[in-house]
Amino acid sequence: MKQVQLPCCMGGVRVTVKNKWTNMSKNKRNFIITELLLGVLLVIGIGFIAYNKLNEKPERIAVVMADVDESHSAAFKYGMKMAASEYGVDVVMISKENLNNMSDEIDVINQEINKKADAVVKPTAEKMTEEKSLNTLIRINKKTPIMVVGDQAGSESFKSLNTVEFDQYSMGAKLAQKLLADNNGTLSGKKIGIYCENTESDACKKRIDGIKDTLAESGCVVMWIVSGVSDTGEKINLLSQRKVDIVLAIDDASVVEAAKEASDNNLQGALVYGIGNSTEAIYYLDSGWAEALITPDEFAAGYKSVVGLVDMLRGSRKYSVEEKPVSYQLLTRKICLMKKTRSFCMQSASSGGTINEKQNKKYHDDTVFCTDIVICLVQQHKS
Repeated sequence: MKQVQLPCCMGGVRVTVKNKWTNMSKNKRNFIITELLLGVLLVIGIGFIAYNKLNEKPERIAVVMADVDESHSAAFKYGMKMAASEYGVDVVMISKENLNNMSDEIDVINQEINKKADAVVKPTAEKMTEEKSLNTLIRINKKTPIMVVGDQAGSESFKSLNTVEFDQYSMGAKLAQKLLADNNGTLSGKKIGIYCENTESDACKKRIDGIKDTLAESGCVVMWIVSGVSDTGEKINLLSQRKVDIVLAIDDASVVEAAKEASDNNLQGALVYGIGNSTEAIYYLDSGWAEALITPDEFAAGYKSVVGLVDMLRGSRKYSVEEKPVSYQLLTRKICLMKKTRSFCMQSASSGGTINEKQNKKYHDDTVFCTDIVICLVQQHKS
């Protein structure tokens, strides 16, 4: 409180002027000062975070895979690119030749991590199960998230890693169900052969189990189950197997080979049912040399692999290996025939797959077969 002496013209009256600030207790003044300082710091902090957000680089996800035929990976890549666009991350495809074992892959993975990759997608392959390299991969995964995707992702080897898995058993069962449906629910007296690139792989074992369980009481006889390649690495001749009525070719390489032999009249009239999703496999389906195909949803696999890594990097949730397995589609010739021009289909396919001159002759001007599974699957994802 402050006293002020007014001039004589005002009667020389002494008045008291109240000053709220000086009248406050010391503790209250300190509280207000503290609040103001905190407010200023909060504004500065928000501005700093906003500035960093504007200037920070998007997460970089490296996809390390063998330099494979584009027709086998187009949908997978498209799914990853779609997720990358939606979530604002950079997905870099690293395709290398001569990735013959996991050790080679790990060298490339380390190179990408040194180039500031925040996470890695690793499509699986049959040969990549060396214990020493697996342990190295697990150690890397503790610092840099690695997502294992593909046919072997569900195997025991990769149980300690993040995985996007296909429902192998259900695909085998679905193929067998289609076979039963085409034969009025009974296969009495029918002889069946099962053909797979590697019958010892986790994927093929589960698919075979699905087939056997579904056909257990159908009346059919499974005459043989063979791998496309022997233990010594030699190619096994499909034509040397005993005559059967139906060949179930349960991976892409096998269905392409079996359908080709059928088109050359080398299977003695056996019908081919298969699992696959390459351009060649779809071509043989359209040509009538394969009765039906189960196609793993590679688009969804690519999409989920990126989303799972983004979730881990941003901490929005902990990715679970118990996620629902990637789905699949049953394709028949009817499903993949579209009343469109061939040029539209080719331009729409992300892989730019081609049809050779011999194959092209069979198409009518007003009916076209989509030569890339991307078309059949992506259309459904967009609808």
